[in-house]
Amino acid sequence: MGLTAELDDEGLDRAFEMGFGSLRGTLHHLWAAERVWLDRWAGKAEPVYPDMEAGLAMADLRGRWVRTAGERDALLDQAGPDGYARPVRFTDKQGRECAFALGDLIIHVCNHAMHHRAQALNMLRHVGVKPPGLDYLFMRVDESFAQPPVPDFDLDVIGRYFAYGDWAQERIRAVAATLTDGQLDRPFEMGVGSVRITLVHICDAERWWLDNWIHGPTKEYDKFPPTLSMAELRDVFERTVQGRNAFLDKTDAPALQRETSAWVTPERKLTFVLGETMLQLHNHGTHHRAQVRNMLRHLGADCRPLDYLAWLRETAAECA
Repeated sequence: MGLTAELDDEGLDRAFEMGFGSLRGTLHHLWAAERVWLDRWAGKAEPVYPDMEAGLAMADLRGRWVRTAGERDALLDQAGPDGYARPVRFTDKQGRECAFALGDLIIHVCNHAMHHRAQALNMLRHVGVKPPGLDYLFMRVDESFAQPPVPDFDLDVIGRYFAYGDWAQERIRAVAATLTDGQLDRPFEMGVGSVRITLVHICDAERWWLDNWIHGPTKEYDKFPPTLSMAELRDVFERTVQGRNAFLDKTDAPALQRETSAWVTPERKLTFVLGETMLQLHNHGTHHRAQVRNMLRHLGADCRPLDYLAWLRETAAECA
């Protein structure tokens, strides 16, 4: 939000074929979604999605963010860890009656925000603002930020989030597999430059972090070839997933709190809690898949929804 203070209405409302059509619209949607979900969690009957006013000032939107975040934190503090299993019942946009655990809906909202922030960052780049790094671990080393305590990580939640990421990766890879080589390698000013290279980058990160967890910090970021076919990408990703799941099977909850180090640049080694590095990897995949989905739209090959709630519906059938 802070970077938008540099922009005039022309920059905020510049049209983009992604997100909610403009930077202002996308940032408003991020807040509005948080507001609607918070009202649902609080038991408000049929909360209304707040429409955006023309020319909404960024200072006003930031004020809404701060108030909503305060209410959210108070509600979650009151719920406590035991309250995360509480079912939240609501009617979705398609008129379906749904019930999901509060904890799953919290993950959905966080994941949704990461998806749309990836779009907002790309918009900032195109209107001349240097986008910041938004990785979770960047937040943890930001000395200007009042750091929250390291959370207690839940092994089951970590495993579910990985299962979601694997599902989303395969769903978007399957769509990419329908493209020609020319489409897969078409340059884009987003992600890591093309559909193929961005999907390979996601797989690179998965393998690199797994190597760090198993073997300790390594400076070598061993990349897969940027020419992988989509079938080859599926195979190497599946092997990485098998290795990661085997690692998780041998990991217990206390181990998620142990320190692990990584060379985040060739000159800089940092230490984090193991669970934090896993959260980083979750966020990283969602961020880059959002970019790939935008590339696919430009190539006329959009895919079905990739959000966490779509995964819950498909795998758990918790929505009638």
